[in-house]
Amino acid sequence: MIKSVSCGALVIIIAVFYYRWQSTVTTRGNLTLIEKNVIFAWDKQIKFPSSSFQRLSVGVNSNLDIIVDGVTLLKELGISPGKQKNHDIIDNLEELQETFSYFFGKGSAAERIFSEPSIYKQITNAAKTLSGVEYYIGGNAALMATKASGLFPNVEIQFVGPIGPKLAQMMPKSINIPKNSHIAEDELHLIMEYKVGQSWGDSTAPVATRFITSYDESNSKVTMLERYFENLKDFQPDLALFSGLHLLDGETEEFFTERIDSFISGLRSIPRTVPVHLELASMANKEFVKNILNKVLPEITSLGLNEQELVFSAYAAGGPHGEDYENHNGQPIIHRVADIISWLLTTYGYSKNNPNSRLTRIHFHSLTYHIAGVHPDVWGNVESATMAGTRVAGLQACDVTQLDPNIIDLHIPLKYHLFSGDIERSFNSSHPLHRWKLNGFEFVFSPVLVCKKPLKTVGLGDAISATGLMYSKFTLPVS
Repeated sequence: MIKSVSCGALVIIIAVFYYRWQSTVTTRGNLTLIEKNVIFAWDKQIKFPSSSFQRLSVGVNSNLDIIVDGVTLLKELGISPGKQKNHDIIDNLEELQETFSYFFGKGSAAERIFSEPSIYKQITNAAKTLSGVEYYIGGNAALMATKASGLFPNVEIQFVGPIGPKLAQMMPKSINIPKNSHIAEDELHLIMEYKVGQSWGDSTAPVATRFITSYDESNSKVTMLERYFENLKDFQPDLALFSGLHLLDGETEEFFTERIDSFISGLRSIPRTVPVHLELASMANKEFVKNILNKVLPEITSLGLNEQELVFSAYAAGGPHGEDYENHNGQPIIHRVADIISWLLTTYGYSKNNPNSRLTRIHFHSLTYHIAGVHPDVWGNVESATMAGTRVAGLQACDVTQLDPNIIDLHIPLKYHLFSGDIERSFNSSHPLHRWKLNGFEFVFSPVLVCKKPLKTVGLGDAISATGLMYSKFTLPVS
């Protein structure tokens, strides 16, 4: 057969087969072709919006992160591997081991509050003695402000949150920090990182991520909440970013409700022409999460969250695939994630049937891919914003300014459904973006190029959310 084909036609046939092979080959077999194509597509397609945000008001949780290897710290504390059990609040060393083991085996990032300050002090003192211990700016809000400051130096940023002496020295000088944000002593959060393939007892970590635990008064009680809104009013931003509600997880129901009501009161003081983004983080109290969904989501414009928060939201409020919270390990399934995002937007978001809601955007980020869901009349440049968020994840994890296909991998399956009932799709590395409409909302999917040897996993979600917002165009405020 081949002998009867002209030389020119043969070249075309070979080229077509090569292109198809290049676009579908797995990273396990030929390590860099897919990654090269994705990087090239991002560089070519990511564009800034025609108009962007210029004044950001960011708050409210901030702290000093102490970052250590989690397994090494447990050994230093004399703790041996034991059973895996999730605790909503950690009371002692045994529960620290059990909760760490539970999420370690799943490869799922999580955060839990410590109840006993004396034991937590013992743990952090041990962490300080380890070789390779590192200190970083911590807290979702502070990290969003820092990332936005670094990537967009011409943007004016005000940050309101608990800033201790050491943290004040580390924060970028370009960020405006009001005097009423300063506190006498730094709040310290412990980041217990682990690498893919690392072992603890009978478990092997399926991905590189981290477990966070903390005990602090300022953040756990959101003491800077009212100051945030006071300063925001004077600053007059065109974008407001907030995080820290998850740290109320260890408080009483009465106190939690009071702080949520205060938060909602502050949100209602912000003009609807100013979009408000809420960054969620890991929570364990089912009723608290349901409260946030019902009361807070309709008052915000944009929501950022990962697979743990997304699936737990469905679990708490009776959404689709809520059973995945307890039953699923490893990479979140694409179409199931998209189903939950669609459910959140149609249940709590703005529509003709729910015109009083402000919620018009959700940006989901996981280790291996992102999905953004938006109201198409309100948000523009969504494709670039989603790709920019996925790109910055690899840049920050690898601590580089330019992605190199030799240090990253694609981890998504090469065949998948985008939502339940969808046809089976094949991944095309030259066109790595998917876009679709469902129930009046627009969705965008983009893979992440995962760093093979990540240098720092904490703060990725915050960098992703800040970047995605800055590449987004807020085109029409909801009235």
